[in-house]
Amino acid sequence: MSSKLIEKNVNIGGMTCAACVRRVEKKLGKMEGIASVSVNLATNSAAVEYDPAVTDIDAIGEEIERIGYVYKGSDKDFMEDETEAYYAKSLKLTAPVAFIVFLFTMVIMPPHEYMVITNWVMMFLTLHVMYFGGRSFYKIAWKNLKNRTSDMNTLLALGTLSAFGYSAAVTVFHDFFYKLGAAHVYYDASAVIITFILLGKLLETRAKKKAAGAIEALLNLAPKTATIIENNGEREVAASSLKIGDVIRVKPGGSIAVDGVVEHGQGSVDESMLTGESVPVSKRVGDNLYAGTILTSGTLLYHAASVGSDTVLAGIIKAVKGATASKPKVQRMADQLSAVFVPVVILIAGATLGTWMIFGPEPVLTNSLVAFVSVLIVACPCAMGLATPTAVMVATGRGASEGILVKNGETLEKACRVNRVIFDKTGTLTTGKLRVEDVHVAVGYTEEKLLEYASSLEALSEHPLAKAVVTYAKSKNIHPQLVADFHNIDGEGVRGNVDGREVLVGKLDFLSSNGVEAVPSDFAGSHVYVAVDGVYVGVFGVADTVKEDAAATVAQLKKMHITPVIISGDNEKSVKSVAEKLGIYEYFSGVSPKGKLDKLHQYRDNGDIVAMVGDGINDAAALAASDVGFAMSGGTEVAMQSGDITIIADKTDRIVKAIKLSGYTLNVIRQNLFWAFIYNIVLIPLAAGVFYPAFGIRMMPMYAGVAMAFSSVSVVSNSLRLKIKKL
Repeated sequence: MSSKLIEKNVNIGGMTCAACVRRVEKKLGKMEGIASVSVNLATNSAAVEYDPAVTDIDAIGEEIERIGYVYKGSDKDFMEDETEAYYAKSLKLTAPVAFIVFLFTMVIMPPHEYMVITNWVMMFLTLHVMYFGGRSFYKIAWKNLKNRTSDMNTLLALGTLSAFGYSAAVTVFHDFFYKLGAAHVYYDASAVIITFILLGKLLETRAKKKAAGAIEALLNLAPKTATIIENNGEREVAASSLKIGDVIRVKPGGSIAVDGVVEHGQGSVDESMLTGESVPVSKRVGDNLYAGTILTSGTLLYHAASVGSDTVLAGIIKAVKGATASKPKVQRMADQLSAVFVPVVILIAGATLGTWMIFGPEPVLTNSLVAFVSVLIVACPCAMGLATPTAVMVATGRGASEGILVKNGETLEKACRVNRVIFDKTGTLTTGKLRVEDVHVAVGYTEEKLLEYASSLEALSEHPLAKAVVTYAKSKNIHPQLVADFHNIDGEGVRGNVDGREVLVGKLDFLSSNGVEAVPSDFAGSHVYVAVDGVYVGVFGVADTVKEDAAATVAQLKKMHITPVIISGDNEKSVKSVAEKLGIYEYFSGVSPKGKLDKLHQYRDNGDIVAMVGDGINDAAALAASDVGFAMSGGTEVAMQSGDITIIADKTDRIVKAIKLSGYTLNVIRQNLFWAFIYNIVLIPLAAGVFYPAFGIRMMPMYAGVAMAFSSVSVVSNSLRLKIKKL
């Protein structure tokens, strides 16, 4: 095989479950020239690495079509999702009709003289539901049959077609079945099951469509245009056309188009998307700039050093793509069991038919047919089909009422198994708002006088640290004085005259460069030093404020035997300070987005089930790669779309509630599936006539339908308990 492999993103239609993922990977993986295949069910796509000298994308598409799926093209991040509109339209067309069928089958029960015409009406109404609502399920079930596999679509098709087929026979040959006492129809089984499954599919596709927006949101961070400097002046060009060496101008509030190096000017750049650092970074000639970061003050000229796929932002995008694709696939228990259950039921039904034909009493054919259909109806997958979707629907609704937005059912199945929670610091455990936490005043000065001098100069600055000092001064009822000869030295500090005295406010190095001797502070966070007439007079410790509910959240996690960890791009003192306040003993500072991802993988390699809590772009890859990603709603759109759960209103206690909700939901799903399968295990023998020889007991199709309906009601009722469960 050639060493020059090509990787393309192939979009695939028709995949519905984990069985489809395994089938596509297995079939494509066997093709000559294919090096690797990774199917992502959430995006309906597959990353295929192949040797162009041996095969091509058209051959791959043909193989996808051959095994029963739909080839939707390649080289797009995500396939355009048409299924949501399809399911919504199908529900509108089928739900009212299914309700009418249910009423006439199970509630109204017309007199016998009107039964024949009623049955004919219901047959055509049910055909309407099956065609407009179940068409896609039947197509997939047919493809499964051709590929000798089965899934929930197979179960759905088998149950609804069996119920409809028997009911149609009763309708056409009513007098014959009436004499046998088997004239009950089961049109409602077909119509109602299809409607419920459509509703579940609609909710599932909406969640998948939302998940698909993460990469597009990342792509939108970098500006679409940039201003380049040429011999004849400035010109606005598409950012995608920039080349290495191009000189670019960026003004305050503008985004950096590509990675580059400052050639002229100075300013401050918000790099929180990369580092997690809440304070803008000072930039001068020779400093590096990164695509997608924002110039908060000053004007810069920089030359492009990395463009296109080589920028740091592109690397983050690639990491999010890779993390999303590599997320563990949780196999649905119902799909796993149905692969065995369906052929077993068919064998049992066939054996039942044969046994009654050989050993059954007269009329042999009728009794054999009734037993055969009873087995198929009682084994209808209604309860199995409802077991997971109803629990997930109720749980997600409950979560929304508690300010917890869950992206999909798989998240509800996983979150309760988390034993380690990684927190970003800024905006997650802290508010992201800087505040003066400590003040040290030199001998001979008062805090009031220190604040008067400092706030007077800082009031003229736009720097976040300056605003924190001014806010603190106002809280002490100290107001800025007039300043003469004010100068702002970007990234260093400010200077000016207050009441005829020269005042310096800024970094320690700024005071030192002006001949002022000051003792370095051991405060956590950032430091703002003050000097008056060349003499050091005090320092402010400015730090991010911890959220009010963060300590209680950490305590609750510990009580649940979940280990909290802080991994932040901020400096060590800031991270240590927050960790100590919250009682978190494991923390890491100065960590890059890739470093967060690496640390997360280390924990998972050690067997931990890891949740990530973040709010920034720098958390996006880790949120996507974690077993469960919690995104705080006050953060970026990218973080929220990369996470599995969005926490509304930045309330950290909702993380604990989400984990509890997950545990309750998983228990309900297990109970539902247990009931669904036990129901089949107990009633299938009864329907097959196992007890008839000894006790004369058998199950007519009508009673099989009643039992089937009861199983569905019990599953839904059990799921509804989640609405009142205390979190």
